[in-house]
Amino acid sequence: MIKIGLDFGTTNCTLSYYDSSRNVIESYRMGSAGSQWYIPSFVSYENEDQSIQIGRPAKRNQDDDDFSVFSAFKMLLGEKNPDRLEPFGYFDTKPDDCAKDYINCLIQNYCTEKNIGSIDEMVITVPEIWVKEHQHACRESLKTICSDLNLPLQRFVSEPVAATAYFVHCFKTKTKKFFNGHVLVCDYGGGTLDLSLSKVEGEKISVLECTGKGHDKNCLGRAGMAFDEEVVTNVYENKHDGKKLSRTNPIFKSLMIDFEEFKIDHNEKVTKSLHQYLKNNAINKKIFKVNSMPFFPSDFANAFKKVISPEMIKALSEMKNYLNEHNVDINNSDNFRIVMVGGFSNFYLVKQSIMDFFESKTMSDKRFDSHFDLEDGSLAISKGAALIANEMIELDVTCPISIGLKVKSDMNGFLEDVDIAVLRKGVKISEYTDPVFIKGGIRFEVDPAMRKTPIVLFIGDNERRKYIRLDQNIDQLFPNTHIQDNLWKVGFSVNENFLFTLHAEDAKGLKIENPLGDILSMVSGLIYFEDNK
Repeated sequence: MIKIGLDFGTTNCTLSYYDSSRNVIESYRMGSAGSQWYIPSFVSYENEDQSIQIGRPAKRNQDDDDFSVFSAFKMLLGEKNPDRLEPFGYFDTKPDDCAKDYINCLIQNYCTEKNIGSIDEMVITVPEIWVKEHQHACRESLKTICSDLNLPLQRFVSEPVAATAYFVHCFKTKTKKFFNGHVLVCDYGGGTLDLSLSKVEGEKISVLECTGKGHDKNCLGRAGMAFDEEVVTNVYENKHDGKKLSRTNPIFKSLMIDFEEFKIDHNEKVTKSLHQYLKNNAINKKIFKVNSMPFFPSDFANAFKKVISPEMIKALSEMKNYLNEHNVDINNSDNFRIVMVGGFSNFYLVKQSIMDFFESKTMSDKRFDSHFDLEDGSLAISKGAALIANEMIELDVTCPISIGLKVKSDMNGFLEDVDIAVLRKGVKISEYTDPVFIKGGIRFEVDPAMRKTPIVLFIGDNERRKYIRLDQNIDQLFPNTHIQDNLWKVGFSVNENFLFTLHAEDAKGLKIENPLGDILSMVSGLIYFEDNK
């Protein structure tokens, strides 16, 4: 049985599998044994015959007019707004199609190079913050892609949970005993920051809380790509007297690639220079040049302070509240570990900020000992997914958010607007795979002339809820809304992939089901508002 784990990343993807002959989890090098494990998340189409390349060859094709090259498709899955798509080069091409071609080519290359007919099961990792930020359309689009490609998808697993699985595996391998306690994963990649707190009991993982930062109005998240973009554009505009550099400019694309490669190649110098600069801002010597433009420690530090630090500290502070709520002793390394994964987590300013937040005085702080090998910080997610695919780790999956309706009804004694929670955070997913309906029927006041209804959906938890008015496309959500005094049964369901569905049935027995991502896309132009309980 061939069971694989795919870390579908914003900037790079990694694929891992279980090597039964050696009893180890291995990562796939596309192309040859000398290739990197990290496969850039780029897809290119040759303009003449539309032949497809992915990974490093596709990334190199950006400077060749014979090719159309696309990236960042993961963070734009399900996106339909042209104002958001066009700055990233998506005019006639859809991010979903690029993601589909990329995944298809990657799986085909793996099967060909490993001389296997097909894979039997796969686990794909996705950002956990997608659920909390209500980016449900992203998961739904990825599920559709897997269905269209006939991939044997076992399940989606959040990236930090997969990393937790790999930590559990490495801890047992290195210490010859089980870890029992709490694990906080700080997953900083190219597009998202995921902070996830889990309780670990042997080889069983229960996810307790998550927070972080994913989508952003102006850029692709507040992580590695946004940081690189801020540094590059600021240095360019300072050198060229304030001349703006757009994302669609070929110069921008070339600078971003070169800057990323220089930053990686000169990692030790970048780290040393930033360490000195933070101690004494007067030590601001050039680190390297990219296309005759010098980059200084101050360029890195200023971009980090503007783009990364505020959201990171906000997320860490929220997670610290969760740690207190769950009575986690954050100073006891025997029962509490902080695991840092994702490419951006290796960046000096990220690592130092997180260690400072937890008042770590030394780089040998045992709380940060993940028992990973040198490369594992970037491979842990796909390796953990492979462990889960091969059923070597048990996940205790619970509903990550609460969801329900705010309604005004004269049924069942409801005389005013009330929140009716249908699915509740923390309840086992197995209880919600079949639809759960609000008790009794719900009657909504419908204005046939205005075609509006005071139906309000809420999602979140007891402390923070987001309310969304379902004023548009109401006929797609509830059957026969033109009939006055109609009565609806309303419910929700969710599966282990955290795909939520709204179920509605009217008095005549007509049933309608709608994925939550589709619902949110219908009302994307309306005002969302939060109510802090």
